[in-house]
Amino acid sequence: MPSRIATAVATCALSLGVLASGAGTALAASSSTAAGPTADASSHRAAVEARAAAVDRCSYQVVRTDDSRYVYTVSGVFGGAVRQLPVQKEDFVRFSNGWRVVTQVDACAGGQSQAPTALRVTGRLDNPDGYDSSVPRTIRSDDARPAASSVIPKAPAVTSVDRLDAATVRVKWAPAQGSPDLVALMETKPFYSSEIGIWHPYTFQRDVPSGATSADRRLERDPGIPQAVRAHSYWLRVIKGGFVSDLRAEKPVTIEP
Repeated sequence: MPSRIATAVATCALSLGVLASGAGTALAASSSTAAGPTADASSHRAAVEARAAAVDRCSYQVVRTDDSRYVYTVSGVFGGAVRQLPVQKEDFVRFSNGWRVVTQVDACAGGQSQAPTALRVTGRLDNPDGYDSSVPRTIRSDDARPAASSVIPKAPAVTSVDRLDAATVRVKWAPAQGSPDLVALMETKPFYSSEIGIWHPYTFQRDVPSGATSADRRLERDPGIPQAVRAHSYWLRVIKGGFVSDLRAEKPVTIEP
């Protein structure tokens, strides 16, 4: 998809998310639609707020703020060495205090076995020629010592997606454990961008009431939706203590309208 179309799609979708805040807020689709700047241009000191936790022996989760002008990498500190870590999965997640980027990285890539003592985030200005020289070309986080894996919450599994009628399904899931701060039903479905006139898949984060184990969802059944993007998918995501359930373990349940 041409970049201008992709940008328009993301912008339209984020606008929908702003309008739909509360029960369902659209999940930001790209860094171009993310939260505002974290760079301190006036002082040339720019900080990325980041925290880290071990998901398991090899996977680490980093939760950071975002400035869409920058391209980010995550590195691990291994004794006296610093090594960039490959990304396993990354997504924008809405916390109670705003959007954050959640990145899971692999510290065992390339046969490595040593656990990092800290993780750090580096952002490099994506298009430096397009900005005044006062805008920092590089921003960094402080070293984040990873918390124990016990701080990563567990997401309940979707147990069924049942049809109530031709245009409605009831999504059911197991009860959430451990008193999480937030349980969200994630829903990917076709979304129409009126600016560019196309349907495309889009993911929404819909907060569910405490203790709820089901939700009714409407299916998009417009005849103009291309067959390739008609499917709807559902899974659960949990937030607790500033961390998010294991993104790699999310297994969407898909249904055709």
